[in-house]
Amino acid sequence: MQASVETRFIPPAYRRLRVGNILLLSLALLLAACSSGGSAASTPTPSARVTPATGGNGSITTTTSVTPGISLGPQPCPNAVKVPAHWDQIIPTQPNVNKVESVTCGYLTGTANLQALITVRYNGTGAVLDVYVYTHIESPSPTQLFKLQNLYKGDARISQYNTVMTAEVDQNSSVNKGKSNAAFTQDLFREFNTGSFAPVSFPGIYPDMTRFQAETDQGQVNTGQDTWKLSATQVAAHFATDATLLNWSNVKASVTSGGGSGDAEAVVNISTSAPGTRTVALTIQRLEGNTNGGIWEIVGVASAGMSISAPQNRDILTSPVTVSGTGTAFEGSIGNVTILDHTYTNIGHASAKGASGNGATTFSVSVAYTSTFKTGMQDGIVILDAANNAGGPVSAVVMEKELLS
Repeated sequence: MQASVETRFIPPAYRRLRVGNILLLSLALLLAACSSGGSAASTPTPSARVTPATGGNGSITTTTSVTPGISLGPQPCPNAVKVPAHWDQIIPTQPNVNKVESVTCGYLTGTANLQALITVRYNGTGAVLDVYVYTHIESPSPTQLFKLQNLYKGDARISQYNTVMTAEVDQNSSVNKGKSNAAFTQDLFREFNTGSFAPVSFPGIYPDMTRFQAETDQGQVNTGQDTWKLSATQVAAHFATDATLLNWSNVKASVTSGGGSGDAEAVVNISTSAPGTRTVALTIQRLEGNTNGGIWEIVGVASAGMSISAPQNRDILTSPVTVSGTGTAFEGSIGNVTILDHTYTNIGHASAKGASGNGATTFSVSVAYTSTFKTGMQDGIVILDAANNAGGPVSAVVMEKELLS
């Protein structure tokens, strides 16, 4: 299973509160030291250290430890290296062919030394982007740690988890296939972890498949757009009615735990009046644990009486993949197993047949899928849905987030 790198985002207000508390504690220690004739102990500046996620249910939020000198997200670059032209000789670039477009700094190795994320843009159709990460950035010969090239209409950023996020056009995806260059949409988003820069998946299933999309959405919500993403029940209702997912109508969403303004997690049950359908439980978490206006992301989708036991949540998959689990069979059929790509498009499916004819049983099926993206990994979803014997939409569903190769 591919480990990812995640931390809990600490809202600015909380950071200020914690720093204030530490300053008060430092003052108290100083006064105590002076009164006793001793010297005051120094107090390190608190900041979050990026630590590996432990797996489990793929939580968006994990705890952080405090390590001096490391902060989350983009950081100011030293003056000597912040100008793009400084890097043109180091990369190097070629006049009238390409040039360094941006320089962003951050703690991308999990140590208290800054790294630089450098993007290089090419002239011509496609506006192709190359992405580099360097360390020892103030040295005359900085060390290259990471390189990713040929991102069509690409972009790259440092996330609030100190990971590298990229965006590009998948020209053969369902979103872009058959369109002209001018009509292409940036639709493929990837993330590379802190330290090793290995590809990792984002825990979110909906409304965002990737961290790049989620952080972009958070910025839009902060300006007053798509405010439904601030409500756990509204996110659940949008998920249920989305035509690419359940496509339910007359949906009822009810909170069973959490979901308040001060909560980082919620469990919301969704149901529909359509005959034969069952309640689906959604686990929803705030992006980066931010209870100060963080958007909600669905990270778990479950229905009673059915499960996916393999692959595990956030595994790395290759085609064909064996999908196993449990369900309720009717005349041997449990339902369908489907693989969705980064655009929520069905790229492979198979029938789930029960080991016994009727009732609770197990299944195992090989599912082949065909990815339109051929040069790397992408976020995707494995779905087990139960057929509705009464007709209409699927009666129940289980989803697992995965990384597709």
